[in-house]
Amino acid sequence: MNWAKGRATKGRGTSFKGALVYVLHDKDAQTSERVGFVELHNLATDDPHRAWREMKALCDAANDLKKRSGIRATGRKLTKPVYAFTLNWHEADNPDAAHMRETAFDALRTLGMENHQAVIVEHTDRPHKHVHVIVNLVDPETGRLVSLSNDDHKLDRWADHYEVSQGVIRSPERRAKFHALDNGMEPPKRPARAKSREEWEATRKLNGEKAKQRVAEIKAAYAAHVASLKAAQSSAFQARNAEAEKLWNSYKADRKAVNDRYKPFIDAIWKSRRTRPPHPYTEQALHDLQESAEWKQLGRTQFAQRRLFNARERSLLGAIGNAVRLHYAAMRERGGLANLFKLMISPAARRKQFQQQQETRKQALRQRQAQSRNQRAATLKAARRIELAKISQEFQKDRETMKARHASEVAAQKMVWRQLAAEREKVWSDYRQEFAIKGAEQENAGQQQSHRDEFREAASDATQAEAKPEQERRADQNQGNGADLTPTTEKSTRRDWRARRSAAERKADGTYKKRDRGNDDGGRSRERDRHEPD
Repeated sequence: MNWAKGRATKGRGTSFKGALVYVLHDKDAQTSERVGFVELHNLATDDPHRAWREMKALCDAANDLKKRSGIRATGRKLTKPVYAFTLNWHEADNPDAAHMRETAFDALRTLGMENHQAVIVEHTDRPHKHVHVIVNLVDPETGRLVSLSNDDHKLDRWADHYEVSQGVIRSPERRAKFHALDNGMEPPKRPARAKSREEWEATRKLNGEKAKQRVAEIKAAYAAHVASLKAAQSSAFQARNAEAEKLWNSYKADRKAVNDRYKPFIDAIWKSRRTRPPHPYTEQALHDLQESAEWKQLGRTQFAQRRLFNARERSLLGAIGNAVRLHYAAMRERGGLANLFKLMISPAARRKQFQQQQETRKQALRQRQAQSRNQRAATLKAARRIELAKISQEFQKDRETMKARHASEVAAQKMVWRQLAAEREKVWSDYRQEFAIKGAEQENAGQQQSHRDEFREAASDATQAEAKPEQERRADQNQGNGADLTPTTEKSTRRDWRARRSAAERKADGTYKKRDRGNDDGGRSRERDRHEPD
């Protein structure tokens, strides 16, 4: 059993939504194929995708909960209410969902978070079983923030207790450490990870004049090469932009030419948009003559009708005749006998209705001529749309061809950079071989095994131990609890700076001793200064 937290975040976060989106979906995707079971702990909702809202609401109500519990809402503002960690089983272990749930609850109880809101999510994208635990650090009853003091040690101790209770030790180094601490002994030292003497000498040689000169030569050579590549690719980039801009400007110019060619003919259809009369031998001039002739004919007809109407109005029989004619001309729109009687007795009504009839005929002529103009304009607009669509299709075709060519150029440029990087890596590799420089990863890999190899080796040893008879297994355990696991408490005669332990570690096992600085001039006296205020 192992536990883990984020290296950079130390298990702390600011966004419940971000944390739950990560654990409830596949990495960099909206699918959720890697998600096994989902357990909601101390949450009212049944939808894990809405759990973050409830967690955020509790954080927002923290001050109100403190006031309700009689706690002063003081201190710094809560900015990181999210606590996240993972529980990882060994590949040889195969716990079921119920066991993983109960193990996660036990870990929460160890941290004092059993009453806090939590979401437990299983992931199946790794060879080993593991769960992610997202916890709200705000207590739902008091609104206080749970203490995370020494949480790493608590989880480490809990994981060791879990392995002991399961009877399979997957982390022998951790078991040896807690075995020593429980028995009042000094824990065994971890393997040294600092630089060895050989590495230090190699580093010193690296800083020599010859190495520095070689580094300067390599950097100067590749700096010139990189500068020439950047200049060439910058000019190519500008050429691509210029080509794209030229194509776009050509497309806009073609569209403008089509619009400019059709616009005078479309605007000439309406006289109000015309700055000057059309040429007398054009089609538009013929339409203008026809419309003018229609208006003149209508004007002459209405002028004659007005003269005849005014002449009839001078006699009684003529006025009655005007009234009857107006009534029958407009009987579809107005009433029957009442309108006829009104027309017979009122000269003003007869003249008003006569003028309305003439205005109606003018409006009908206007509508008919406007409809004819709209039809002619629609024909021109349809032809313009066809030409514009053809230009757009040609532009799209040329644009796709240009984009494909530009993409091939960019890919070729990237290939040049990859080749340069490979060549530069080879030169630096030759340089390291020339000056006998080894990477820290290679040195550490040659000196000790990785943690996963040790984990698997311990798992295989535990599996073999389980296969032994009961008597042999007890004998092995008794032997393991003997002198083999007892770390030496004698101090080495040779002081090694890598063997120094922190004050916190020495306080934990009881070996911490206060330094006696004395009363000399080099240190501060333990006695109270007489000039110090009370």
